[in-house]
Amino acid sequence: MRVVDLLTDPSLELRLETPSGQRRLEQPVVRCAPVEHLDPTPYLDPDVLLLTSGIGMNFTEQTIWDGYVERLARVPVSAVAFALGPAHRVLPAGLVRACAANDVPLLEVPTTVPLHKIDKFVEDCLQAEQLEQFDVGWKLADECARLASQGAEITTLLATIYETIKQPVAVYDAFDSLISQYPETVTWRTGSARTASPEVLNVPLPMGLRNPCQLAVRLLHSTREIERMLAPVSSILALQLNRSVTVDASSRQDMLRFVNHCVGWSDFTRSDVAHAFQELGLSRRTETSLTVASMGGEHAANAWKLRVALHEAFHDVRVAELDDDFIALAQLPRESFEAAARQLLQLDPQLPLVYRGPTRTIDELRISMVHALDLVRHAEGPIIAPPLGLGAVVAAAAGRGARESAEAFLAPLVEHDETRATELMPTLRTWLRNDTAPSRTCEELFIHRNSLSYRLRRIEEILGLSLDTLDGKATCLMALRLVELEPY
Repeated sequence: MRVVDLLTDPSLELRLETPSGQRRLEQPVVRCAPVEHLDPTPYLDPDVLLLTSGIGMNFTEQTIWDGYVERLARVPVSAVAFALGPAHRVLPAGLVRACAANDVPLLEVPTTVPLHKIDKFVEDCLQAEQLEQFDVGWKLADECARLASQGAEITTLLATIYETIKQPVAVYDAFDSLISQYPETVTWRTGSARTASPEVLNVPLPMGLRNPCQLAVRLLHSTREIERMLAPVSSILALQLNRSVTVDASSRQDMLRFVNHCVGWSDFTRSDVAHAFQELGLSRRTETSLTVASMGGEHAANAWKLRVALHEAFHDVRVAELDDDFIALAQLPRESFEAAARQLLQLDPQLPLVYRGPTRTIDELRISMVHALDLVRHAEGPIIAPPLGLGAVVAAAAGRGARESAEAFLAPLVEHDETRATELMPTLRTWLRNDTAPSRTCEELFIHRNSLSYRLRRIEEILGLSLDTLDGKATCLMALRLVELEPY
């Protein structure tokens, strides 16, 4: 409903008495406000059509008319409809001048048209608009429901919404972190900066959560009708977001059991791991990818984003959270494992995330699980795990008696430190951690290079091997890793 719609309807017989431009005549009308007060502003909302007969306005001073219209312009009203009748046979000249000066459209209402007819006309038009908007909203919701039933993901639904409202849309989680958006070329604010965006309409999604996700709309033009149209489709978005959580939650205990079986080399056999994998409902004949991410601290805000990305990239996803680690198994990529990897690695350049895929056997997946849990502790961003890692090999060996052998191998060194108050074991550990680089080792231990050489020679004598060979270094490194193996 616009001001120009009032002028184009012949039944109202309204006449524009001010030189108002096209922009001003396109101003929306949200309702009528029949008010006869000299200062009606306490009873007005923005974009109302003020209806008045000018009762009690029998003054000729231009300043009074100027003050009256200036107050209306500050609201602002969409227009003033002034009815001719017993109070005023013609429009007051002072009112015409004041409306022209403040760019407030002034409509003359003839004596043959009662003000309640204009009120009813506006009300009927607004009701018709609301019905049309509800119809558009339900058609949009129906289309999104149809797409969702066919497996469409959040981005596809946002694209459908965009095609209807012609304004950029996005979904945020409770941490104000961006989950998904359409189109991709639009830049959205995140975190605390998002709350200071008056040009964005935020619609909470009915998810049954204390802090639900929100659908955000970038306001490119007047959008009084947008929220009404988005009400039905917001439920479809909420269902799609909750779908991934429901699927994840239903498999959470099974996933935790599988992870514990994978890392418990001493307690669980290959058959135990295979049985735990089967309980997840995933196929052993299908390749499986593994994703491990650290969600501690500031990275917790990426949990929703990562869940949605996984469900968008794969048909079958199983998720569990163990302490601060986010662990996901996924099968049947929608495009390819390579495309899925690119999508996950682009989520957040600062997110410690390890992607490994695809694995073809239970043994390969078990090794990859242990390796990824070790890698993510040192990752500073998204990485692709190599097919094999020392940490995983050490963990696998620990379940086959190697741990006891490693303790026996290092026991003379531990005894020497305890009986003679030396620091040979810490020296060996630091030297290997620094890739056997003498300068870095001496700097960390605060010792002279000659002291380091002496300690290394004593370690060789006690352990009975040469630290100058790759075999000797690897033996010590494996022994330390086995003895100090962290339980997951």
